[in-house]
Amino acid sequence: MKTVFINISLRPESRHRALPVGLAYVMTAVKKAGIDFDLIDMDIDNLSLEQLERILENQIYDVYALGCIVTGYRWVRRITSLIKNVNPRALIIAGNSVATSIPKLLLSKTQVDIAVLGEGDYTMPELLHAIDRGKDLREIRGMAFSENGNLIATGKRPIEQDLDQIGFPDWELFDLKKYRTRERVDANIFKKDMLSPFPLNSARGCPFSCTFCYHVFKEEKYRQYSEDAVINEIQRLHHRYGADYIAFFDELTFPNLKSIGRMVERLNQLDFDVGWSAQCRADLFSKSDVDFIRDIKRAGCDRLSFSLENGEEKILEAMNKKISVGAFIEQTEALQAGGIVPTTSVIFGYPQETRESIRKTIAVCERSNLFPSVGFLLPLPGTPIYDWARNHGYIDDEENYMERIGDRQDLHVNLTSMRDDELLDTVQHELHKLAHKQGLKLDSVIKTTTYQKPRQNDKAISRIVS
Repeated sequence: MKTVFINISLRPESRHRALPVGLAYVMTAVKKAGIDFDLIDMDIDNLSLEQLERILENQIYDVYALGCIVTGYRWVRRITSLIKNVNPRALIIAGNSVATSIPKLLLSKTQVDIAVLGEGDYTMPELLHAIDRGKDLREIRGMAFSENGNLIATGKRPIEQDLDQIGFPDWELFDLKKYRTRERVDANIFKKDMLSPFPLNSARGCPFSCTFCYHVFKEEKYRQYSEDAVINEIQRLHHRYGADYIAFFDELTFPNLKSIGRMVERLNQLDFDVGWSAQCRADLFSKSDVDFIRDIKRAGCDRLSFSLENGEEKILEAMNKKISVGAFIEQTEALQAGGIVPTTSVIFGYPQETRESIRKTIAVCERSNLFPSVGFLLPLPGTPIYDWARNHGYIDDEENYMERIGDRQDLHVNLTSMRDDELLDTVQHELHKLAHKQGLKLDSVIKTTTYQKPRQNDKAISRIVS
């Protein structure tokens, strides 16, 4: 049985590329199971659909496996249609959140035959073995498929509680030389022209449940690799691949001060220097932790990322963020005093959003001396805000909505009481003012491009790039 994985490029216009962590885990599990496969990496090789078609015409496979986040639905639809045109007998498997969050839509409106739901580390190898041996797919938990127009779900597969048993990706499955030339790390801790960064997934899931957030581990227990496993992986990445910078690739890397303290202690025992960045909550540190923060910096920490999302407390409450603006400001100031760069993101567009709340959010960033990563609210299937948007008529055609959404920098649907132009102009104006006060060059900070005419409840579509 000939199998190929396809790494979809969701941002083909981007100058930068990052190793696909989720796909790497699944491919590594399949390799460990003794299953041979090929990889077509559309992302790193900058392959167009036409180029992909020519490749697939020259090599026919039995099984085609792909996956991406749910905002890449339109790419999945186009690529799977292309596959079936080339090979009508193809069996197509999809995973990640495009499968987990909308399996019914995916299986009925695209050429996907099987949706792998949730973690695919165990499901995918078992599924491929079953296909090869002609076994009944109903016996495999953690997937769905369509039969005679009906959705057949095989039941939830229990998650692996001990992540150490899963291990880490085999990065040699990818063309590392190409990725190293396209990866970007704006590190300030090392005075080096070139860094060799690698992602490291140290945890899965998140113990919190924001109303706009969806990931394949949602509603599952938050799990972390053991400290021994993480340190061993850092050593492997350094000695085998020359990694001198680790980007912790988690929803949440450090849930509390004890966890980051233990990691700092272990990092200090390494016999080599390594820079790193990670994700934490916006209320992890207080002003009394500055000395501790300096210790973290000395252990190689370049920056810590945490999300403000909005400066209006009632919107934070609607988001179920469970943080306060005051705690965010205190943590930002503490990190800056300790020499670690804080980075944050904001979201505009909750139903409660107003001109004043936008100004308030930017004012918090100004006080914190941060220029945030900016995005508009993007309701995703499987989240409370998506249900709200559908119930209130903002999303009346789910397939059309999934076909046109993309990055959160695009305004895809306006849930506020403001007109599209009012929302966009206010955000743009406040960002321009913030950039000017912080001495940033406007051309390098933001630009706006109109993609289509605004329509009622199909408001779009401008981009803010920051």
